[in-house]
Amino acid sequence: MNIAVIGDKGLSKDLDKKGTSSDIILYNTSFQGKNFTFIEPEKYPEKIQTLFQVLNMSQFAILYITRELEKSMLGECILSLDMLGKQGIIVLEEVAQEEIKPFLLGTILEKYTIISRDIPEIMKHLFNFQPECSRETKVLIDHSFIVKSVGLVALGTVVSGEVKKHDTLKIYPANKEVSIKSIQINDKDVERAVCYDRVGLCLKGIDLQDVERGSVISKNVKTVKTLDVRIIKNKFYKDDVPSNVMCVVGLQYVNAKFSEGKLDFAKGIVIDGEKVTILTPDKKMRICGLAEY
Repeated sequence: MNIAVIGDKGLSKDLDKKGTSSDIILYNTSFQGKNFTFIEPEKYPEKIQTLFQVLNMSQFAILYITRELEKSMLGECILSLDMLGKQGIIVLEEVAQEEIKPFLLGTILEKYTIISRDIPEIMKHLFNFQPECSRETKVLIDHSFIVKSVGLVALGTVVSGEVKKHDTLKIYPANKEVSIKSIQINDKDVERAVCYDRVGLCLKGIDLQDVERGSVISKNVKTVKTLDVRIIKNKFYKDDVPSNVMCVVGLQYVNAKFSEGKLDFAKGIVIDGEKVTILTPDKKMRICGLAEY
């Protein structure tokens, strides 16, 4: 299971060992037979999109609040969790519950369990969470690169169904056929991976440029260039929706033009029920809202 760790930094390194590192950092561990990947938005708050990408990669979230956490960051984290309807817990360090609860009123975070910074207690809550999973094969890619003598490798999560060695599927939005040459889980070769396994896939039949962050390996998903939408602004966003916005769709981060109820994306995107988050990174209020389609 993928766990987003947002808010202040420093908790994930005490939960497991560091793995893949870029503008997001992944930490991997196992607990009582279950594999967990903790994901931090390393470049947040500089890059607001990494906050949403980390949440979209995850099935559960930890909001880590310390005395040093800036109020602006706390506000964005609470807003993002509420907009995406993410389940999670709040972990406090040197902060009293009474100080935090007023910020949670009217949000999904009112239902979150609040605990102190205690690693065994955190792991107990994570172990007891059981995310739902559908049958349709879908692998969400977050990193890709070329490995000498191996070939093209994509890292990602099986977010539904299963994937097997030698499967022939398609990668979107490139809309190209791809073969699964091999599968690794925790650096071990396996014949198949199932829902919420974190995988390394060796791919055959495509080029690196076809495997971007946010690409999806599946049998048949939708790709679009435009969407008819209704923008639902967050209640703190007082300006009109600008004509030029940035959108996070799954792990894709793409520019779009908004006009007369349409989003015209700068390039084709894959969309399969994901929420479309509208961001205005250059404004003081960076989280505009959601695009309902």
